[in-house]
Amino acid sequence: MPGRILRFEELTSSAIAQLDKDKTAVFLPISPIEGHGPHLPLGVDYFDALYFADKAAELSVQMRPDFDALIYPGIPLGTQLYRQPGSVRIKSGTLYDMIVSIGVSSALWGFKYIFLLSGHGSPKDIVALESACVKVSKKHKIQMHNLSGTLAIRFLKGEFIEKISKLLTRPLATKEKGLLKKDIHAGWWETSMMLSMKPDLVDIHYKSLPDNEKKKGSSGSEPGYFGSPSMASAEFAEASVKVLMEEVGSIIEKCLAGKDVSRETVSPLYNILILKPKLKRHLIFAILIAIKALVIIWLIYRFIIP
Repeated sequence: MPGRILRFEELTSSAIAQLDKDKTAVFLPISPIEGHGPHLPLGVDYFDALYFADKAAELSVQMRPDFDALIYPGIPLGTQLYRQPGSVRIKSGTLYDMIVSIGVSSALWGFKYIFLLSGHGSPKDIVALESACVKVSKKHKIQMHNLSGTLAIRFLKGEFIEKISKLLTRPLATKEKGLLKKDIHAGWWETSMMLSMKPDLVDIHYKSLPDNEKKKGSSGSEPGYFGSPSMASAEFAEASVKVLMEEVGSIIEKCLAGKDVSRETVSPLYNILILKPKLKRHLIFAILIAIKALVIIWLIYRFIIP
């Protein structure tokens, strides 16, 4: 018999206290409200996060029936968004602080396995979430991971195209595979996801939208999408979800078995300094330390060394 799927907001404090923390996986969906062209609702990323959190929770209790899955309420916030009407942006440092606070609270309650699910793939957003997970994991000796960052990067690099193609009624042609590699925002994949999850929220005119490739310096304000929304279909969404959930399931299973999965959940973006949250604060601190060191060296040479 599979474990239970529970929701934070529906439980009492006593119920939280009574959970076996060694046998409970926490899932946190987080993605911003952001403009997605003329054909998709503002909540695309948020809806994706909720959907994948539910899917991951279901998968976890199937793979590990001795575990319960606890789903945290969705958080509709993120950083580095396209500047379209309706986009709600927060600073990457604010996002980092928020996730650290939630992670620390969860760790103090006794939870040892926390997984973030996001539908937003901007570099600063990914690094902010990963940085928060690394911070909490190290400080409280638990496993907290962003499951979406590395997968988003691999998806955009085209690593899953062949697997997805094989699951479709009609495999993708070479030209279509090329279009998919340029599908960045509100295009083929995101429109397909909405056709699968919430078709009533997709403007029917998506079928007539031309392909739009992102050029260097493009702001995303007009036409508000990069990719090929006209190629979208619910079938494509279902095939991609199957492939992505296989990857997610593999990571969760290894993590709940006590293995370190940080190499699979910390992306190459994490090591890029300019993407780090609170970069200005760290730079100012480093400059002050350097000035202090120079002053000390000057004092030593001025008054101690003859």
